[in-house]
Amino acid sequence: MPWLHLHVDTDGLVKACCNANIVLGDINLQSIQEIWQDEPIRKFRKFLIEGGKDKRCSSCFSKEEAGKSSMRTETLQKFEHRMHWVDETDIDGKSVNAKPVYLDIRFNNLCNLRCRTCWHGASSSWFEEAKLLKQNFGNKPIIEASKDSSGFVKELLDQGVEVEEIYFAGGEPLMMKEHYDWLEGLIQQGQTKVHLRYNSNLSVLKLKGRSVLDLWMHFERVTVSASIDHMGAAGEYIRKGVSWKGFVDNMRTIKTKAPHVMLEIAPTVSVFNVSSLPDIHRYFAEEKLIDIDSVYLNLLSRPDYYNIKVLPEKLKRQVGQSIDKQIEWLVAQGAKKSLINEYKALIQFMNKADWSSKVPKLKKQLEVLDGLRGESFHQVFPELSQVLDPS
Repeated sequence: MPWLHLHVDTDGLVKACCNANIVLGDINLQSIQEIWQDEPIRKFRKFLIEGGKDKRCSSCFSKEEAGKSSMRTETLQKFEHRMHWVDETDIDGKSVNAKPVYLDIRFNNLCNLRCRTCWHGASSSWFEEAKLLKQNFGNKPIIEASKDSSGFVKELLDQGVEVEEIYFAGGEPLMMKEHYDWLEGLIQQGQTKVHLRYNSNLSVLKLKGRSVLDLWMHFERVTVSASIDHMGAAGEYIRKGVSWKGFVDNMRTIKTKAPHVMLEIAPTVSVFNVSSLPDIHRYFAEEKLIDIDSVYLNLLSRPDYYNIKVLPEKLKRQVGQSIDKQIEWLVAQGAKKSLINEYKALIQFMNKADWSSKVPKLKKQLEVLDGLRGESFHQVFPELSQVLDPS
């Protein structure tokens, strides 16, 4: 990834990826070109070539140990044709032909939801609650990566690189002016073969008269991973601020008006929804909103008290049985082996360790947020009461 991937976090820091806090530069102090061959990224390339495994990459390694795909393995597969850039690297970590062709730019943390598994650094709407919990990331709701966002968009467009993939996430990318400016710039440049990939809550499809559907029609490949963790009231509890009906309506609108867009659901797998994944998957498939294989199981690592390893043994067995039945259904439906393996890996990941000692921490967090929001975990998820009382 440090040979082809440029990730800019909401604080303006360039990092190895969105999961690892390995800082390689700062867009407010350096140009992209300066960062690309500066000492931090060269040092990291050299470390990897020599077989190093950075502990900050544990999110990928823990998934791989369970047999699940990770950002690391997915990138290796997608960009195998760029491996020669690694082979061409000199003893100082410099690779003269390497270019940032896979971009992940978080312009800001602007978002209209307060998802239970999220935080202020990735959602401006979390700010007031984060302040009360003393977990705020800075002293204002909206955090912006660049002090000159228009200038930064221009810098991205002026790279002179044939970008292969752009990943938009957030915050909520479809609420960001910079996202629309960038797409319009790419269209003007004729860079419409780039693969646009999104993680979006799909609460909005236009911004101040600019329709994302109209812009997507110019691009050959668009993939939208729709962030939805449950159905109905449970989905609205986990992703505070979402409208279940509005979400489904927007999925249908995309299917109708932009049929070339590849839609998938990307549930963040946590204690809240792991037992219900089969129902969620089947609903979207049977409603013809996604193909049977169009599911990305995003295993939550942090916060640790929401991690599925926290589930008590009895619930883990029930989850395992539910997933086994789901796998039987997927086989009968002719689903891809890769998806079936992802479900199997989910069970392995869950059973990899016993984190039930974190249940008191989970209980405290639920009580605090329920109190702030006037909600009740017990009422919405009565079947998960064992999480709080495993006896």
